[in-house]
Amino acid sequence: MASSDPRPLIELRAPLAARRRSAPKLERSSDVTRPRGWLYGSLAGALGLLLALAIDLGTGAPLVRQRSFGRAHAQAGLTCATCHHADEQSGVQLDPAAACRECHANKRSVRTPHAKQIVAGTLQCTTCHPIHQAMGGVGFVSGAAPVRFRDGVEVELGSTDIAIAVADRPTAGNFAPTSVALVEVAACANCHRVDRDDDPMAHCRFGDRHGPSDPIVCFDEHQTIASAAATERASLWELAREAAALELPAASGLDPTPDPVGRVGLWLGLSLGCAGLGLTTRRAWARRRDRLELAAIERKPDEREGGPSKADAAALLHPAERRRLPTVDTTTCIGCSACVDACPYDVLDIRNYVAVVARPADCCGLTLCEQRCPNGSLVIHEGERLPDLPRLDDRLEAQGAPGIHLAGDITGLPLIRNAINQGAHAVQAIAPLLRSAPRVEHELVIVGAGPAGISAALEAKRLGLRYVVLEQASAAESIRSFPRGKLVFDQPLGMPVVGDLWLRESTKEELLGKWLRIIRSQALAIREGVRVTGIERPAAGVLRVVTASGERFTCARVLLAFGRRGTPRKLEIPIPDAMLDHVHYSLADARSFAGRRVLIVGLGDVAMEAAIGLAGQVDTKVTLSYRGNEARRGKRRNVDELARLARKGRVELILASTIEAIEPGRVRLRGPAGALVREIDSIFVMIGSVPPKGLLDAFGVTTSQ
Repeated sequence: MASSDPRPLIELRAPLAARRRSAPKLERSSDVTRPRGWLYGSLAGALGLLLALAIDLGTGAPLVRQRSFGRAHAQAGLTCATCHHADEQSGVQLDPAAACRECHANKRSVRTPHAKQIVAGTLQCTTCHPIHQAMGGVGFVSGAAPVRFRDGVEVELGSTDIAIAVADRPTAGNFAPTSVALVEVAACANCHRVDRDDDPMAHCRFGDRHGPSDPIVCFDEHQTIASAAATERASLWELAREAAALELPAASGLDPTPDPVGRVGLWLGLSLGCAGLGLTTRRAWARRRDRLELAAIERKPDEREGGPSKADAAALLHPAERRRLPTVDTTTCIGCSACVDACPYDVLDIRNYVAVVARPADCCGLTLCEQRCPNGSLVIHEGERLPDLPRLDDRLEAQGAPGIHLAGDITGLPLIRNAINQGAHAVQAIAPLLRSAPRVEHELVIVGAGPAGISAALEAKRLGLRYVVLEQASAAESIRSFPRGKLVFDQPLGMPVVGDLWLRESTKEELLGKWLRIIRSQALAIREGVRVTGIERPAAGVLRVVTASGERFTCARVLLAFGRRGTPRKLEIPIPDAMLDHVHYSLADARSFAGRRVLIVGLGDVAMEAAIGLAGQVDTKVTLSYRGNEARRGKRRNVDELARLARKGRVELILASTIEAIEPGRVRLRGPAGALVREIDSIFVMIGSVPPKGLLDAFGVTTSQ
């Protein structure tokens, strides 16, 4: 059995596992920005609370609701202790409702149904006369105007007809000060249907007035009319009935007791409103500051500290023809990691306390590492000529193929950001050339709707060009092919994105959604499902793009913006018919392989991301086979995560191994220790792809040898 020990992969990254890469200048972590924003919001909320308190105090209303006394209770000199007290012998706190019977003896109901409820304990004095609220009634004092009172507020009725009626009665000056309580509809609604005319209490209300605070005008609850007439009580009932029936202008002031709900709403509303305003203002100010800083960077990208030089900026649009590799003098290198942190492609590592070129194939030739070296131990040298690179001029026009421009991954320059910038740059270079071009159907035909093609279409629309984009699959197909949930990270290198195409570190789904919304909102002229096969030159300065369906597009310029992915490389061993449907060359949805046994061939970024995604599925067994002894390429985050999964046994990593045969349900491998057999359900072959050289040849684009 060959060893699946992942130590070679782990040892490759161990010296740098604890290091933190330099973050882009404008990135602010949430653990710094969010608490700061909430701090501003909290301070603004506290100011809002003080403002609410000042407004509340300005109204003159008490801060704490004071319990009101009814008019008769206040005249009797009652205090809180009158009703709220404990039994003198047992010390048990007495029910405040029971205190009513101490003063109001012989006030039992004369109505049989009510009397039964009183005996059963379901009806008490406070049921009809709630304590401290709705203590309404009419007060009569000999020689004075009657008073309408409720909930601690009194309104004299001296200017009304009821006062005249009281004064004109024969006995008006002979009765002692007394009050007639007004029970409200809300007290009766517990047992009666106050809105129905067939209810026994219908005759006690004022016509259709059956709101909760409307008074009940039946006063014979505790004594009969005959007994009341003997004491002039019946006449006072009549006066109270007339007073309750009046629509008084001052009636709106009968309930000015501080409303706790309204006051709490005022306090909370102002406090939360000010907090939200403070938080929003803080965030808006932070966004404006970021925009100003980014605008300054875009105006002067070369003057920013740590930014790319003019040569580097040119390299981001035009790939170098020769491989530029760093050379480290280990006798003078001090192992400060400055060059490692500066390199965006993880080309350099620290080993044995000095910098080494660990992944030369990933080097893009930028001089950031050379600029950051403090003592000149690292120098960039030009080496061998890079093969299979299109020969392009400064306008990204192919040498030997007039009118054909290239942008994106097909030029040999990696990264989405570079493709976006190349697409916009190519269109900006093409636009002046179209002034002298013949009048044709399309001024520009863009082949490919990837990052470069979409960016070129946006720039062409901005410049008012007649253009069309031809895509053999779907728009942003390269993004669609990423695994579900893949984190798309594009190292900015201090270079802003040219044009309007959105690009941030995000998931595949977020990036794809943003781009599709841009395509729809800008109404870009993209034709999907159109495969381009070649080109014709019917006249000088006129090009005709030919498609597989026989359709032709006449134009003045062509921009090839497809990728180098081409056709996936395949294994050099036969695949049985039973396994043809189980061999894949890309992974779009890892969840569909949950519970399966999967073999991945390769150890590039695509292979590692597939292994990471599949290892996160339930009951999925992942085996990764690679012919080398260590990871020579790949982003640091992928290598580190794969090493972690290998240590935990989530991924079986078999290095220095090759596939000998594929059989139904299993695969035979050959490793350093001999033959291996693994039971599998699916195979992912991710060993690169064959560049689309045939289409380049059809357009007359030559490549370097």
